[in-house]
Amino acid sequence: MKKIKSLFLITMFSLIMSVQTIVASAAQLSELESGIYEIKNDVYHEQEIGMNMARTYLDENMILEKSEGKWYYTIKFSGTDYMNNHRICLNGKEVDAEVVSEDESKHTIELKFETDSVTPNLSTKIYVDAMERDVEFDVIPKEDTLNLVEAIEEPVEKVEAESTSQEDEKTSEETKNKEVKENSTKEKTSNKTIFIGIGAVIVIAIIALVLKKSKK
Repeated sequence: MKKIKSLFLITMFSLIMSVQTIVASAAQLSELESGIYEIKNDVYHEQEIGMNMARTYLDENMILEKSEGKWYYTIKFSGTDYMNNHRICLNGKEVDAEVVSEDESKHTIELKFETDSVTPNLSTKIYVDAMERDVEFDVIPKEDTLNLVEAIEEPVEKVEAESTSQEDEKTSEETKNKEVKENSTKEKTSNKTIFIGIGAVIVIAIIALVLKKSKK
């Protein structure tokens, strides 16, 4: 009974720690400002020859970038002249990775993929031609080396931009209508003044004729 109780407590403790780790990782990303960061990495393989190969062909510098509210890692490999089919695994599952750069003359390739943590459970699989099989090793981002290279100003939300544009159009239309109305009013006033002037001249002419006839 005590053994079962101990196993239960250990399981609960592990679960709580896992949840705390996930929450902490999410908080880490949310606290970082938008931009491009550099971060170094360590590698791990159960065999020394695997460690040496991983360290040789994986660039120790990675890029962490925030774009449109999402976070992406970019990692660089060399030795593509005899290694290929590079794959990225997060939490033991392969994820989609975009080839953002490939230089055949330098035998390098860069892969970009989305992440939900600064220090994810990250590994990579690479097919080695000489061995005729995949080689897998862990990639461990070193959080204490995270360094902001370039801050990025987030664009104004589309909804706000459209709202502002609509308000500007409405204001412009109202101003245009007001100007048309004012011009129309001025034109009417001008025409009215002309008619009054012509009427006054006719009245004066009639009075002058009447006075002239009365003198005769």
